[in-house]
Amino acid sequence: MVIIYFAGHGATETDTLSPDGDGLEKYLLPVDAKPEDLYASALPMRELSHIFNRLRSERLIFIADACYSGAAGGRTISITGGLRARISDKFIDRISSGKGRIILTASGANEVSAEKPELKHGVFTHYLLQGLEGAADINQDSLITVDEIYTYVSTEVPRETGQEQHPVKKGTVEGRLVLGVVNE
Repeated sequence: MVIIYFAGHGATETDTLSPDGDGLEKYLLPVDAKPEDLYASALPMRELSHIFNRLRSERLIFIADACYSGAAGGRTISITGGLRARISDKFIDRISSGKGRIILTASGANEVSAEKPELKHGVFTHYLLQGLEGAADINQDSLITVDEIYTYVSTEVPRETGQEQHPVKKGTVEGRLVLGVVNE
């Protein structure tokens, strides 16, 4: 099993050849990304999809606390001149396609992933960590599954953000997929 977690910023730029039909390329931004040259300094989501396809694991979980909407604020930066870009949900479907692959994102494609200084993380990451520490263990078996963590963040994140942010889970896997064990 491979687990990849990214918390940071996302951005979009115009791409008429976008496989998602929205005219946008989506990027994950490392700390030294250059907004004026995303192609050379950030990780395009289409490349992430390629990386996922090359991994030889039975199960892949990608967890992202970032947004790609191009809106001001939250975990995104505006490349589209401050205009809110409408992003197709197809890009999440595209990167989640494949056997044993789960994608868990902090927000919908056109939502901002909120940050709150008092939480010391993005809202999603705060509740993800709280859930992995045991709050998501719905059936009290000391195992935190993907489904349990998703149920937990899907309840807590919208509540904390006034229904402005809704985590998304895509992909399928057979059986229970355990993310963590609760230490008693």
